[in-house]
Amino acid sequence: MASNSTHPHRRMSGAHKLIAIAAFGALAAAAGCTSATSGTSGKVAGSGSSPTVTVASKGTVGAVLSDAQGTTLYRYTPDTPGVSVCTGGCATSWPPLTLPAGVTKPVAGPGVTNLGTTKRADGSLQVTYMGMPLYRFVGDTSRTDATGQGLGGTWYVLKASASTPATPAAPTTTSASHGSGNAY
Repeated sequence: MASNSTHPHRRMSGAHKLIAIAAFGALAAAAGCTSATSGTSGKVAGSGSSPTVTVASKGTVGAVLSDAQGTTLYRYTPDTPGVSVCTGGCATSWPPLTLPAGVTKPVAGPGVTNLGTTKRADGSLQVTYMGMPLYRFVGDTSRTDATGQGLGGTWYVLKASASTPATPAAPTTTSASHGSGNAY
């Protein structure tokens, strides 16, 4: 019988499994942090920085705000200026556009104005447009997608030249179910 050291399907010891799981977890966490941050390249806002928010054309919805990678950005109607109420499962499906640690100001691309930030409960700075927090949608799998437009009657793309969401007009009342259920 061959020893474990030469067998191609050798079993891992408990310690090796823990090390492998920890390494995988660290890689997954690092990847998650990268995808949850804004499109800036980690540079401090100013000359030579990559734009945090740009304008991109998205099929039937037209020119809308996008992150630096071209991913469509959305507004959540239960939010109020400077206040994000999308947390927990909501923020998993609709990741907030946040700035990397150490960056305090978003960079506007050509045709973009009125950017700012708001502090989230976790201390991160979320990018805002005209005071409203910005999000991405996990259902958008390509740069041309805007599949979150109108979902649940609460998620809307932001037209690049307008201060309001794309039609249909967003309601102005807050839904009591914004933190759970399938509305997000």
